[in-house]
Amino acid sequence: MKKINIGIVTAWGECGMGYIAKNWVYTLEKYNFKFNYNIFCRAVDKFTPFRWKGNNVIQGPETMNIDNKIFWNWIDTFKPEIILFQDQNTYSNSKMVSESTKLRGMGIKLINYADWIYQNDLKNYKGLYDINLAHISRNYDWLLENKLEHPILIKWGVILKNFPFKIRQVEKVIKFYINLGSGSDRKGYQYIPKALKLMKGNFLRRIFLPIRKNYEFNFTSQYRSEKNLNRKFLNEINNISQCNFIIQTADNSKGGLFNKGDVYVYPTTMEGVGLTITEAMASGMPVVTTNYPTMNEWLNDNIEGRLINIKKTKKTVLEIKKVIPDTKHLAEILIDYIDNPKIVKEQSINARKRIEKFYDWDDRDEQIITLFDI
Repeated sequence: MKKINIGIVTAWGECGMGYIAKNWVYTLEKYNFKFNYNIFCRAVDKFTPFRWKGNNVIQGPETMNIDNKIFWNWIDTFKPEIILFQDQNTYSNSKMVSESTKLRGMGIKLINYADWIYQNDLKNYKGLYDINLAHISRNYDWLLENKLEHPILIKWGVILKNFPFKIRQVEKVIKFYINLGSGSDRKGYQYIPKALKLMKGNFLRRIFLPIRKNYEFNFTSQYRSEKNLNRKFLNEINNISQCNFIIQTADNSKGGLFNKGDVYVYPTTMEGVGLTITEAMASGMPVVTTNYPTMNEWLNDNIEGRLINIKKTKKTVLEIKKVIPDTKHLAEILIDYIDNPKIVKEQSINARKRIEKFYDWDDRDEQIITLFDI
């Protein structure tokens, strides 16, 4: 049987888009008797240290635009029959009109996964791709509303063997954890110090007789990300004795860094998918995150974790809005875990069960094989 050549055009490896592509690669390697794949890696200079590496990786120049000599040489050499793009409209000078025309003229089938979608931009995707792919319900609904060609929903999932399940039981002190990744404050970590401060009581109480709760809060950030982190946040957590800041890059083929805590606290302001939410749940961590799509698509409040109330929403240049979590409510949630640590075990079991039932990436094999049968 002749193998199908599939090209993946993606971003640097240590980012949301990169991790989505890692799931695609996992499935292609699983069915290596059906598929050959190559990755065309595009990046901007500050993320160069996090680029994809490997024999089947082509390193593009320091631009997210693909209309360059290296890309077209790759097309001529690898001869992909299918190309799977990630958010390429965002980065193409022609909005992918000229590139799609040229590639489709070569007989190459094009699949587009749109994640960070600009307002009113989806209508410009018409006629560019053979298939428009979504991994979450919110984005799939947008594809349908804009009547794009062949919209397909393949629900996101976790590669369960990469995230061994461990039942979380608080022993002496409850440990909260968040992975700051490359340091983007989109993750909402900058709201955590205020919540920890509110746990000490109201203004006067904090001055004269602060409430002292027994907990530990671990923050990890990947190697070389320090310059991207919010400086005020770093100063604040360095002045809180219960907080630990660790520079360490997660290896998500070996469980990530979810052994750093009992409860994953992620007050994110906006998400394309919410990868660490599902990964934390797979590892057995209850998750505390913002009550807004897509974050609340993955868990039920008080069952697999907690959902933080929203203080306000803000319009952005993207279709998704930026949400500001209610730090007072976040403080109340953290206090509840501290005061009632037994709920961690129950939610831990529920979190893993939900991922196994609904979000196991290995259950997507048939859909993915069908996707490439175009």
